Amino acid sequence: MKRNFLTLCLMFFVFALLTGTEAFAQAASVTGTIKDAAGQPLGGVTIMEKGTNNGTVSDADGKYTLTVKPNAVLVFSFSGYKEQEEKVGKRSTINISLESDEKQLSEVVVTALGIQRNKKSLAYSTQTVEGSKLAEVREVNVANSLKGKVAGVHVNPSGGGPSGSSYVVIRGSSSLTGTNQPLYVVDGVPIDNQTLGRPSIFGGQRDYGDGIGNINPDDIENVTVLKGPAAAALYGSRGAKGVILITTKKGKSGKLNVDINSNVTFEKVNVIPTFQSIYGGGYDDNYASFDNAVIDGQTVSQWPGWLQDNWGGKYDGRLISIATWPELGLIPYTARGDDNFKKFYRTGSTITNTAGVSGGSENATFRLSLSDMRNTGIVPNNSMNRQTVNMLASFRVSPKLSVEAKVNYVRQHTINPPETGGGGTSATVALNRMPLFLDLDWMKDYKRADGSSINYKSGTPRNPYWIMNEMLADGRRDRVIGYVLARYKFTDWLTLQARSGTDFYNDTRFSRIGVGTPGIVDGRVNNNEYNIKEENSDVLLTASGNLFKNFSGSFSAGANHLNRRTKSLSVEGTGFNIPDLYDISNAKRVTASSYPTQKQINSAYFDGQLGYKNYLFLNITGRNDWSSTLGKNNYSFFYPSTNLSFVFTDALALKSSVLSYGKLRASYAQAGADADVYRTKSGYLLSSSSFNGQPYAYISDEIPLADLKNELTRSYELGTELRFFKNRVGIDFTYYNASTINQILPVQISVATGFVTRIINAGEIRNKGVEIFVNAAPVATKNFRWDMTLNFSKNKSKVVSLADGIETLTLLDTYNGAVIEARIGESYGNIVGLPFLRNENGDRVLTEQGAWQRGNEPVVFGNVQPDWLGGITNTFSYKGIQLSVLIDVRQGGQVYSMSKYNQMAGGTGKFTESRDNLIADGVIQQPDGKYVKSDKVLLAQDYYALQGPWTDIGETCVIDADYVALREASLSYNLGQASLLKKSILKSAKISVVARNLFYLYRDPQFKTMGISPETAFNTTTAAQGVEMLSVPTTRSLGFNLSFSF
Repeated sequence: MKRNFLTLCLMFFVFALLTGTEAFAQAASVTGTIKDAAGQPLGGVTIMEKGTNNGTVSDADGKYTLTVKPNAVLVFSFSGYKEQEEKVGKRSTINISLESDEKQLSEVVVTALGIQRNKKSLAYSTQTVEGSKLAEVREVNVANSLKGKVAGVHVNPSGGGPSGSSYVVIRGSSSLTGTNQPLYVVDGVPIDNQTLGRPSIFGGQRDYGDGIGNINPDDIENVTVLKGPAAAALYGSRGAKGVILITTKKGKSGKLNVDINSNVTFEKVNVIPTFQSIYGGGYDDNYASFDNAVIDGQTVSQWPGWLQDNWGGKYDGRLISIATWPELGLIPYTARGDDNFKKFYRTGSTITNTAGVSGGSENATFRLSLSDMRNTGIVPNNSMNRQTVNMLASFRVSPKLSVEAKVNYVRQHTINPPETGGGGTSATVALNRMPLFLDLDWMKDYKRADGSSINYKSGTPRNPYWIMNEMLADGRRDRVIGYVLARYKFTDWLTLQARSGTDFYNDTRFSRIGVGTPGIVDGRVNNNEYNIKEENSDVLLTASGNLFKNFSGSFSAGANHLNRRTKSLSVEGTGFNIPDLYDISNAKRVTASSYPTQKQINSAYFDGQLGYKNYLFLNITGRNDWSSTLGKNNYSFFYPSTNLSFVFTDALALKSSVLSYGKLRASYAQAGADADVYRTKSGYLLSSSSFNGQPYAYISDEIPLADLKNELTRSYELGTELRFFKNRVGIDFTYYNASTINQILPVQISVATGFVTRIINAGEIRNKGVEIFVNAAPVATKNFRWDMTLNFSKNKSKVVSLADGIETLTLLDTYNGAVIEARIGESYGNIVGLPFLRNENGDRVLTEQGAWQRGNEPVVFGNVQPDWLGGITNTFSYKGIQLSVLIDVRQGGQVYSMSKYNQMAGGTGKFTESRDNLIADGVIQQPDGKYVKSDKVLLAQDYYALQGPWTDIGETCVIDADYVALREASLSYNLGQASLLKKSILKSAKISVVARNLFYLYRDPQFKTMGISPETAFNTTTAAQGVEMLSVPTTRSLGFNLSFSF
């Protein structure tokens, strides 16, 4: 905390030093009216004093007033109109008329392969988010900052804490067993985004992060999302799930510019799990599970080493002892509420400082940035540091030849990322299951002098402080992303571009389990090393210009070569020769494994566009890939796209005070996706085990498919873009329908064959939906402006078919009453399990004793996918003050809650506090076949635990995943409006109070009662989004951001 305070002080000291003092100069007031070419007043026009941050906005009548320095120049700018400058001189009134700007109305956007297009010519949906929006109110993983901001994009962070990966899916999941994540492209170079060693549901793995989490938000100029196959077709098999283009900041010609951004946030637990604090350990609502012990001549109740569940008598304050913890002595049998959770987690912090230097001349530009991010997590021993260096330079060698180069170096060090599964290696699981009569402070003395564990129970769950101190992990990553590009302009209409890019990194991880750990008494060390290298080289020849009267066109043809190599090395050691030396060289027993892979894709592609009178555009693309991972005779696959854009307001020369701009668009596209490596051939794997000195070798338990084909997505899209009231309101509407066939499926076969699965091409997933994006300026006056953006998306993923003879495909098994499935004719990702036994009237049929019974046939309880997603951002600006608020909404979809499962099984849930006169809501069948309402009073354990965990009934643990969250808020002051800045060396300065994940405005009442967030998942697969898995609690962050340049 002291370091955090010093950092804040340093930030403000530097700012004060740079601003200096100011000598006041005589100022003048300028007023005027702004109109369009038709003489209509324009509200919302920005008027800035050139070279300063002093400015205002015209009101609804086009009027404005601004106080400026002598000899000032005013800059008038408004979306859809040409920027205009006026020297003030001695004038006090300046009235102007702004001209429409066709170029601005059809602003240039970057599309696939870096090809630039006028936005009005695009016939598919894209959406861009400015980098400043991601850097001010930031996340450690920049992908999480897209949550609620882009229509059609579903974002959900994993439960792995700040260093964890991010689940990002565009327009629903289209692959049953492959990845559904988009391709990330940074400055034209695809980057690797896999989560190495991805956690499983009970595997006890840690999430060290994905690839996009290494990108520094301060280096980002903007992020463009290419949503459908039509937009991403030119990226080939890797772009079949959509593409996220990241453009980083570049240098500009002119004077040297230095920009500084400092961000400090503090994180606290957002929602605290709650537990009942009335009833203690045992069964049958009594204390019979306790043993009796004589301590100091006194007979007392003793908590036995096997006891975990809390279906016993009330906490009554009696003195008890703990069989496995005699050192503790006698303690009062009294509940301590939720304090243990509150005391265990600390206040985390994230401190980021980035400095950038840029500049250049007419022939050369550069930008160099250095960044340092230091995070301490809410889990006491978790932290992550990330340092980045980013250098991008361009040089015009001659009027025809220019070159560009970039290198981005990332070093990341993660210490003890929290476990994300529900296993015994998770401190969060241990906390959830710890009896409430224990004080967490007692648990801190976790180890005896002989090295054995101190705990209230033998085995698992373990003491959370043993987990924190004896089950440790460390991960380091060194990464380089870069490229070299050359562009030669033969003529004004013909250009050749060649680029070679790379993304390579080394990821080393060490973990150890201390000697004496219950269940792993000999201890263990693991060393894992991953080497990933991806090389992309491409060439693109582009011709563009006017073809003949009324017709314009462009045509690009190119080729790409991808070479990808990976190697993973894992070494495990158990037992140690020298005590407390946790090194693989000290292990008594060592096993090792290595897994290298290589993949190549060669590609050729073209992109052609024909324009007519700048309002009608036809675009055609085609790409052919040759992938090494596909089967014989199927290496090659081709996919085309075609789309049409029609700007009808230009075509019909519509002049309206209501409709400013209108465009219709339609597209059809195909996109292929290849396979993981080694799905077409089988071979032997060497084992580190041996027999009589001879090493074992074993064959895969999966039968490959020699003629494996690519997955293929066919998609069509219809949409419109409309702007109203002189561009004050804009609406973008899209309807899409996409079908993915030839799914690459591992289907189960009889184990009598010697195998478990075989690979086939079969199955179809169909996604269809709508997206709406609205931007508006409801109020724009002289000093006040209200801007609003709204996005809405609704997607339906349907399983059209699977393999012959297969009706369902298991995507994930919770092993606790539910599975996530793909079922023919139903939505992708159904949550399926056994229900309560019911009669023909739908009544729950109970046993003769009045207890719950389980049905025999699995049924669908819900689905992991949301019905719709939405986000609304409101930004209010008054002079130099700006308030921005983002509300993020999810409606529909369910999750299987392992928190509820555990609370029902163990009697710890707040909802289990009511234990008097418990009668199950159901009927009992009489000897004559009739059903009678039950009046049988049940024990608490039979009423609650038999509803699900003890009977494998999955129905009760499925909960709606709806939420309305105040996702983001910032209050900023642009110090360019302040007089003290005008005589300083600063060009601009801005200070902000920022907050993220503030609170839920709504979540399901069951989640609210349990104190659980519906947004956590143990990994980034689509199926995992349907399981809430006792992950580390979500956090609320609050802090400050200071940015300035000079």
